Amino acid sequence: MTESIESVPGRASGADVVGGAARRVSAAGVFRVANFANVANVPNFAAVAVVAVVAAVILFSASGCNRIEARQLIKKGNAHFKEQQYEQALVAYQKAHELDPDEVQILKFVAMGQMALYNPGSTHPKDIEALNKSIENFKKYLAAKPDDEKAAKYLVTTYMNSQKYDDAIGYFKEWYTKHPADAQAVQTIAMLYAKKGDFDETMAWQKKRGELEPNNPEVFYTMGVTAWDKSYNSPQDQMDPVKRRALVDNGMAQLDRAIQLRQDYFEAMLYKNLLYREYAKMEPDAAKQAEFKAQADEWQKKALEARARVMKKSREEAATKNPLEAM
Repeated sequence: MTESIESVPGRASGADVVGGAARRVSAAGVFRVANFANVANVPNFAAVAVVAVVAAVILFSASGCNRIEARQLIKKGNAHFKEQQYEQALVAYQKAHELDPDEVQILKFVAMGQMALYNPGSTHPKDIEALNKSIENFKKYLAAKPDDEKAAKYLVTTYMNSQKYDDAIGYFKEWYTKHPADAQAVQTIAMLYAKKGDFDETMAWQKKRGELEPNNPEVFYTMGVTAWDKSYNSPQDQMDPVKRRALVDNGMAQLDRAIQLRQDYFEAMLYKNLLYREYAKMEPDAAKQAEFKAQADEWQKKALEARARVMKKSREEAATKNPLEAM
C-alpha cells in the first residue's frame, strides 16, 4: 500500500523565561542562568519559586523539541513509505512515537508501516509479529479516533489478509453495540460473514443494514446479488428445492426494491436476468423453462438499454464541464 500518510501538525518549542531569572532557553534545551538577584538574600520560598519556573521552562522546551523532531521523523517516514521502503519508514515512525508518545496520530503511521511489512498468508515469525502489532496499534488508534473511516478499513484489510475473520467480526460487533446506527459497521460485519462463507449471518446483517438505510438502493442490490450467488454456487443436490425457491424469490424482491429506488439501475437488472435463469434451472417443465429464459433475455436487454442511457447521460454531464469529453 503506497498511500501517502499525512503529517502530524507541529507544535511550538522553547520559551522565554519570565522575571529575568534566565535570559533564554535555546531550541536544544540549553539555558544560561543569569544573576539570580542574590538568591541568598531572598526568602527561601521565592528562591524555590524561581527554580520551579526555570525547571518548568526546561521541561516545556525539551517536550517542544521532541515534538519538532518527531514531526521531522514523520516526514522522513512518509518519504520512505512513498518509495515502498517500509522497514525504514517504520523505524522513523517508531522513533517519532518514542519522542512524542502522546500524539495518537503516530500510532496510525506505525500500524500502517507494520501492515505494509506483513506478507499475507505467511506464517514466518516476523510476519506474524508485524501482523499482530499492526492490529494492536490500529485498535489503539481507533479507540481514540473512532471516526477515521480509512483507518477502520485498513484494520479490516489487515484482518482479512490474515483471515482472522472471527477476530474482525468480534471487533466490529463490539463497535456496533456502542454505535447501533452505524450502517457501515453493519455492512462490514455482513461482508466478513460472507468471506467466512456463512450465508445466513451475511443475509441477517444485510437485512439490519436495510433497516438502517431503507432508501439506499445499493443495500437491496447487494442482498439480491448475495441470494443469486448462494443459489448459483450451490449444486442442485445440495440445497432443498423449496429453500432454493424461497432464496431466489427473496433475491428477486430485493432487486425489485433496488430498481424502484434508482432509475436505470442496470446492474440490478442484470442480476434479475440471472435470477430468472436460476428459476429456469429449478423448473422441470420445458415450456416453463423457456418462459423463464425469455424473461431473463428481456431483463438482459433492459439492462443493456439502461446502461446505454446512463453512459450517455454521463457523457453529456461531462461535456458541460469539458466539451472534448462529448467527442
